[in-house]
Amino acid sequence: MINVTSRSSKAVKLRAQEILQVKALPLFSEVAPQQLESLLGAALLQQFPSGVDLIHEGDSADFLHVLVEGLVEIFTEQGGTEWGISLVEPVSTFILAAVVSDQPYLNSARTIRESRILLIPAERVRAVFDQDVEFARIVARELAFAYRGVIKKLKGYMARSSVERLANWILAEAQKNSSQANIVLPFDRGTLASHIGTTREHLSRSLAQLTEHGVRIRGREIVIDRQDLLEAFARPQQLIDDPTV
Repeated sequence: MINVTSRSSKAVKLRAQEILQVKALPLFSEVAPQQLESLLGAALLQQFPSGVDLIHEGDSADFLHVLVEGLVEIFTEQGGTEWGISLVEPVSTFILAAVVSDQPYLNSARTIRESRILLIPAERVRAVFDQDVEFARIVARELAFAYRGVIKKLKGYMARSSVERLANWILAEAQKNSSQANIVLPFDRGTLASHIGTTREHLSRSLAQLTEHGVRIRGREIVIDRQDLLEAFARPQQLIDDPTV
């Protein structure tokens, strides 16, 4: 659980542009103005350096987190080993289910890059959920999308080898910025290994194996020379890899 007055962060009120960003989120876009004012009036915007633990699994859900800028890793620790759950990019919320249900966090979260995060007290979120039918409907939709994301990832783990999961991860990252033929890892290889369900050692072997399928490795850069070869090997599937489905 983060401390909103900790030395590692600085709490400020929302600026006009940031309020517009938050209002544009699907979760808040159709909320009644009075209810939205109730949510944002109690919110704090904090700046966190990289590597700060934001929440710990098992703790009570005290805030809804909205990532305005930066990158956040959702993970779990089991048997002394960390496993990646997801990577959160702006502008988006995370750990919504624990807040709405008033249950302990099932996962932990930390910043991977310097990040700005909006903190909305969980009690306010639940109060608006009870009072605003439209907000409750949107929350249900957000939770449904999150559930589908988990099922997709589980299907990928069950149906693919670690090198196939890596290949599809590379293709997905490349689609985010089609103007570039390379991907620069925003984190270390250990984090990437965790998020595709493998070890750092197996990741290195998988990267080497992909050089036979149109990929080159240059330090933290992954260069796709032959996307057709990579796609032929990865065999992406709509019901696993398409984020719009």
